[in-house]
Amino acid sequence: MDKNRSELFGRFSYDESLSYEALLDAEEQLTGRLEALLQRAGAAHLDFTPLGDALMFQCAFAEHKPYVYRKIALETAALLPQGVRGRLLCLHKDFSALHLYWLEPGQWQEEARDLPECPPTGLKIWRVGCAAAAQSPPRPLE
Repeated sequence: MDKNRSELFGRFSYDESLSYEALLDAEEQLTGRLEALLQRAGAAHLDFTPLGDALMFQCAFAEHKPYVYRKIALETAALLPQGVRGRLLCLHKDFSALHLYWLEPGQWQEEARDLPECPPTGLKIWRVGCAAAAQSPPRPLE
């Protein structure tokens, strides 16, 4: 049984002005520092995925604690090298809240959203046929 109630996703991109060697060096340092930071914060199931022009990671936390995510954003912004910027998405697994962070060297911004149970008014409605509305029993798949 999964005891982690919150997921954190991150994506860091590199400025085109970075040389290939500088990019690899920045990615190596960033991965090591982020891993240490996230482990100190209590992250589980930590996974990094280098993409060449970006670095992605994801991990899980036992609790959804916005102050922990703010601390991660603050410390990550402090360790970002020039030419690297990132975004974090923190999602409570019960879909009640999400937090977005935009990170640049030395600064960060946050947007937090409570996610309503019902959709907001005014969204386009896409309709599909469903078994409950069918007049005849469904045919077996072939």
